[in-house]
Amino acid sequence: MAGQGYGAERGSPGQAGPYTVVMRAPIRLDDSETGIVADEPLTDESLSDESVQRLLRLVLVVLVSAVVAGLFAAAAIWAIGGDDEPPAPMNAVDIGFLQDMLDHHDQALLISNLYLDGNEDGDAAPYAREVIMFQTRDIGWMEDWLADDGYARGEPDRTAMLWMDEPTPVAEMRGMQTPERLQELSDASGAEADVLFFEIMTDHHLGGVHMADHAAANGAREEIVDFAEAVSRNQRIEVVEYRQAMERLGLA
Repeated sequence: MAGQGYGAERGSPGQAGPYTVVMRAPIRLDDSETGIVADEPLTDESLSDESVQRLLRLVLVVLVSAVVAGLFAAAAIWAIGGDDEPPAPMNAVDIGFLQDMLDHHDQALLISNLYLDGNEDGDAAPYAREVIMFQTRDIGWMEDWLADDGYARGEPDRTAMLWMDEPTPVAEMRGMQTPERLQELSDASGAEADVLFFEIMTDHHLGGVHMADHAAANGAREEIVDFAEAVSRNQRIEVVEYRQAMERLGLA
């Protein structure tokens, strides 16, 4: 079968084939009422020009509408954003809490890793991994808040807890464990390691709760106050979980 397409064949003279173009004679238009006489027929070119003009007008309308809509949207976003007040500056409590809690969290990670190094399948292992997961996240937040306001971590040899009127060396903050106690945990295994982890982390958490409660009550930056409240709440919950785990495991 021969291929069919536009302009495939024109047909023979005097015979109309399937693709024959039949030319019609121009029609004279005479409007007796208006007196308008048109000698020239409407051509495909004139119709095409009118179609193009209509299309261009439509595109122009669409573009103008899009621009106007975009301007309105931008104005609305600016108006909404313009009402947002910048966060309150951090006060001494916010800064001190973040710097001291960073060191406190660092030791919590150390305690958990010391336990897991020799007891990765121990009964307290899930609790140790939970501490690592959540306190690593907290450390990232605290470092970002300090950096955003131009502050860094506190110096290791600084006096900590000045913001609580309880000046003390960093290593002696509430809940911080001595090197001897940490070595005891590192050397332990089995049930002894489980008991030591729960006891050490309970004491460590309660020290963190003490710090967080003061920050929640006296901080200035809302997001840091909220964070301090969450630290206090979560660590209290974990202390209860440790006691329940010890009872369940017969370690109490």
